[in-house]
Amino acid sequence: MFLRENKFRPASRMLKLSNPMRLVESVLPILRWSKSYDLRTAIGDLIAGITVALTLIPQSIAYASLAGFEPQYGLYASFVGGFVYAIMGTCPQINIGPTALLSLLTFTYTSGTNADFAVLLCFIAGIVQLFAGFAQLGFLVEFVSLPVVSGFTSAAAITIASSQIKGLLGLKFSAETFISTWKELFVHIGETRMQDTLLSLFCCIVLMGMKALKDIEIKSVINDKNRKGMLILQRFLWFVGVSRNAVVVVLAAVLAYTVHEDKRDPLILTGSITPGLPIPQAPAFHTTVGNTTYTAVEMFTHLGSGLLVVPLVGIISNVAIAKAFSNGRTLDATQEIVALGACNLFGAFFRSFPVNGSFTRSAVSEASGVKTPAAGFYTGVIVLLTLALLTPYFFFIPRAALSAVIVCAVLHMVDTDILKKLWNTSRLDLIPLLGSFVCCLALGIEVGLICGVIVDMLLLLYYHSRPPLDIVYVNDGVLPAHFAIHPCGGLYFAGAEQVRSKLISLRKPKNNSIPATALETLTIIPDSDNNGTSDGNNIANGNHIANGNLSNGNNNANGNNVTNGNINGNFIRSTELLVVYCDAVSRMDYTFLQSLKMLVAEWSRGGRVFWCDANPLVKEQLLNVLQDPHFCDAEQLRILLAGTLSEDSQVNISDTQL
Repeated sequence: MFLRENKFRPASRMLKLSNPMRLVESVLPILRWSKSYDLRTAIGDLIAGITVALTLIPQSIAYASLAGFEPQYGLYASFVGGFVYAIMGTCPQINIGPTALLSLLTFTYTSGTNADFAVLLCFIAGIVQLFAGFAQLGFLVEFVSLPVVSGFTSAAAITIASSQIKGLLGLKFSAETFISTWKELFVHIGETRMQDTLLSLFCCIVLMGMKALKDIEIKSVINDKNRKGMLILQRFLWFVGVSRNAVVVVLAAVLAYTVHEDKRDPLILTGSITPGLPIPQAPAFHTTVGNTTYTAVEMFTHLGSGLLVVPLVGIISNVAIAKAFSNGRTLDATQEIVALGACNLFGAFFRSFPVNGSFTRSAVSEASGVKTPAAGFYTGVIVLLTLALLTPYFFFIPRAALSAVIVCAVLHMVDTDILKKLWNTSRLDLIPLLGSFVCCLALGIEVGLICGVIVDMLLLLYYHSRPPLDIVYVNDGVLPAHFAIHPCGGLYFAGAEQVRSKLISLRKPKNNSIPATALETLTIIPDSDNNGTSDGNNIANGNHIANGNLSNGNNNANGNNVTNGNINGNFIRSTELLVVYCDAVSRMDYTFLQSLKMLVAEWSRGGRVFWCDANPLVKEQLLNVLQDPHFCDAEQLRILLAGTLSEDSQVNISDTQL
């Protein structure tokens, strides 16, 4: 199966290349679904587009503030993605635009600069994502495990919420990291503005209450008499719930406008922003911040690891969201990466900062009955109308309301459920999760992600250094005594010495005792067990149980002795036969093969090694390293061990298997 999969993958790509129209449709999926696009589908997409826009517009204004820029930049980042994804996207539910995570990353890498740095970061992120898509590098995201992603996103959510505390309390200070934010908070806590605090508290309560409205289930009280009215009521409550951000921002702006008209300014407001649509222009490769002029090289140097971290995080989150909403359909992850890259690349020409798919808005889109990716087009049109007509009114939006929107939006990102799941299934995975989480909070989210990946790689190397290896000592009275080895999976350099030393130690040492470290996975089939089974008699951590109870330093009924964690060599009788079952081995690397070569050289001094049920690739690898390896299948192995074939016939059988 392993060889067959690799063999046919290039063929499918060649098939696309041989059919130009199919290749074009794979890059531009709109050419496929637009053929059946009708009025009913358009109405469904229009409703979904309008509903998503009511969530997107207030969120984009808030996320622009989180990224450290004026509100209009959030709207600039909100419409291009919808247009491009409608053409190149494959998942109807996904809405591309500003998100809390990428906004925080943008702030991390562009803090203390200007919008030109964020636009350049968006441009480079698009190029990197397009390259990753067209070069079929999407598999690289598989090296970032779910525990690392969970720890990273949870820490990012806490960092984002912490950064908004100053907005909730009406404070003014500058801080870039989680720790510095809390330090500054305690320094300025005495400057808390009561009006902003009360407004933010009210907004948070309303937002959480309205969120609960959309989940109210009233179908249980519906009967034939009031069915229509109850369904309308439930739909209305759902619409109010998903529009909660827009409702809260508008109400807060009206309140601020009212008190402003009374010549009082008790609230911190967003202030004046640049009205109108952005003028298309290429990203700036040189800029001036204050009295400092940055060249292209200096801008790239300042952005540093963000040139790779930002597109990587965008790819991971976008593919994850697309998988979540694929509803069992086959997902073209490569095309999703290409579409995201195009959204960022073209968005940079309209002053956008980096964007990706939003899980919250995608869920709203699905619940609204979206039919095709064209819903993003309608959302983009509404954002453009907002930029053209409504920007003067953004002056009155209180910053406390925007902070409340951000905090309530990121609460669901803190993943606590995974802790119990990992504890019950794979406790070692808690190490990269906690490592990523702690490092993100202590060192910054960009460093924390890298630390989490490094810990994950070390854990992966640890697993490879301990490949599954079942060792069975067979002495059933039917066949000659021999060791049967059952390795599994791919065998690579990390586990080469571990496997070799364990198998070498099975040969009789000078003290006629086999160390327990070599017997952690050893099962013994004694000669009294004529049915060929072990009856559950296992050795683990140096303790042997065979037809009775046995502990360290004690003798069992058969007189088999265990002393200081070692098995007496008289129990495991002298054998020169080693059988390696290769049916579960997919491939081996060069280092592991060289280790096997040394193993065979040492074992073959008076002994024999048989390779049973090896696949063609493993056979070819062994032939290129070993001298005259003995291959056989299970039946031929039984005959060989029974001694019914001569040495010459054994070699002939080996040759016929190649």
